[in-house]
Amino acid sequence: MSAMNFFKRFIASFFAVIAAFWFMGIVLVLIIVGLGSADVAPSVANASVLKISLNRPIVDYKGGSGDDPFSMFFEETIALDEVVAAVQAAAEDDRISGISFETPFFLGGWSQAETLRNALIEFKSSGKFIYAYGDSYSQKSFYLSSVADSLFVTPTGFVDLRGLSSELTYYKSFQEKSGLRMEVIRHGKYKAAVEPYLNDAPSKENIEQIQELIDGLWDVVGVQMADQIEVSRSDFEGWVNDLITRDLEKAKELGLIGDLIYEDQYEDTLKRAVGASKNDLSASSKLNTISSSSYFKTIKSTQIDSSDRIALVYAQGSILYGEGSPTIMGQETMNKALQSAREDRNIKAVVLRINSPGGSALTSDLIWREIEKTAKEKPVVVSISDVAASGGYYIATPATYIFAQPTSITGSIGVFGTLPNASELAEQWGVSSYTLSTHERSATYSPLRPLSDSFRAELTEGIEQTYQTFLERVASGRSMSIESVDAIAQGRVYLAPKALELGLIDEIGTLNDAINKAADLAAIDEFKLREYPRYKSDLERLLGDLPSASLSIISSKLPSIVSDYLNFWETVGGSENHDYNRIQARLPFDLKIE
Repeated sequence: MSAMNFFKRFIASFFAVIAAFWFMGIVLVLIIVGLGSADVAPSVANASVLKISLNRPIVDYKGGSGDDPFSMFFEETIALDEVVAAVQAAAEDDRISGISFETPFFLGGWSQAETLRNALIEFKSSGKFIYAYGDSYSQKSFYLSSVADSLFVTPTGFVDLRGLSSELTYYKSFQEKSGLRMEVIRHGKYKAAVEPYLNDAPSKENIEQIQELIDGLWDVVGVQMADQIEVSRSDFEGWVNDLITRDLEKAKELGLIGDLIYEDQYEDTLKRAVGASKNDLSASSKLNTISSSSYFKTIKSTQIDSSDRIALVYAQGSILYGEGSPTIMGQETMNKALQSAREDRNIKAVVLRINSPGGSALTSDLIWREIEKTAKEKPVVVSISDVAASGGYYIATPATYIFAQPTSITGSIGVFGTLPNASELAEQWGVSSYTLSTHERSATYSPLRPLSDSFRAELTEGIEQTYQTFLERVASGRSMSIESVDAIAQGRVYLAPKALELGLIDEIGTLNDAINKAADLAAIDEFKLREYPRYKSDLERLLGDLPSASLSIISSKLPSIVSDYLNFWETVGGSENHDYNRIQARLPFDLKIE
């Protein structure tokens, strides 16, 4: 070894050791601070206002330990079940005078918004006030805030109320120019998840299904907002078309919003509201507030003392082969939770809360099998949140009974496969490859060469077999013929009311309706809920993610069209364990309805 090489290795090792000690120091500080704060329970003062400020992405359930001392450092999402529990507890808590809803942009789905909205409406029956305030309101936030007794806006702010839209991005021309393309095999004329790779514009079928979705969704949320504001649907639609909320004074005059005030004036308004609730109309000198996350930690279980249990299993996120996390549904975590619920004699029924666009067909089938086994031993009731499409619907099919909310999206019974092809790009950059093999079909696939006819035929056969299995699963679970399932399948997605008409679900209802149905099927009157699954703590997930670099970090440095393409690629075809995830049963587009 030369002196120069030795010196280089020494320097590299030296800085690696320094970096390791630096990282260990940070972890040690987090441990000390976390443990030091773990036992400090929030306090709730009398005449407090519960402040709901949801400024991070919403998930239905986080599933960590409630006493994880490090959770404060790694909060990336907000658990909807915790927020709803806080609202429900506050209604019965004499120390809470009312709610201040301060969420200008709700980063969740429409069914999640509806779930929270229903909880807020129920809270109002306690006689306590709900006020909302914001410098601005997105359409989804206005939908939530419309239940408030008064909705306040900064005088120079804005309220965005204009109806729904959904934007789709297409990459066919980009692929032709870049030399980077995706090889696609699919079954289902509505299976448009891969359409952006094939076209520069949406197909007639895709336009049809998306228009039907957004029209149906607006029929639900538009009616709910109009009813809450107590105006006719025709007047409300006229206001939306005229963008009436762009003129805040006019919106105030029409009763869409309350007063136009600044934050300090809003605080005085809350003080007066709290004083009124104490039969004291003077504003108090100090306003006591507590956040929904802090208040949740103070809630003591009010469940009745019963040995009978109902398991509430959350199945959320894209379906990918492996362990899983709060945002990824993997068969390891899901099947462990289902097995525990099935084998626990005290658990009399299972409620499966699904919020998933689907994903890996193999993983979906592994989870389906565990749900089928569970349903043979005790009732399994599905409750669909924002979406249970494709693989998300696949796992619902063995259930005893299926609920969906009015704004839920489901169906998408179809299959596709994708493989990245960089052969043209490699040729442009002077990269070549050569394959040696022992048999005629030993070599399967390489991104550096075009897909062979034989391997395309092999993958097509797998797609067709998977689609046939999907039809059989639905036909068996929903007591339908394969032909009738195929007629409504083809990858098409449906809003819950249409899915009910077609027999894909049993009833429109909430999560609470599903829980009550599970109790009826199990013939129990009193029970406790037990939530599953348990995910790794935030710190464990952070440490586990350190060895690999995220595609999002790389794509953030690239032009937007390239980063969008890479992120889309990661969603439908470029994930880890690609062999396991190659055939996808997934929602037919990256759906964003705003």
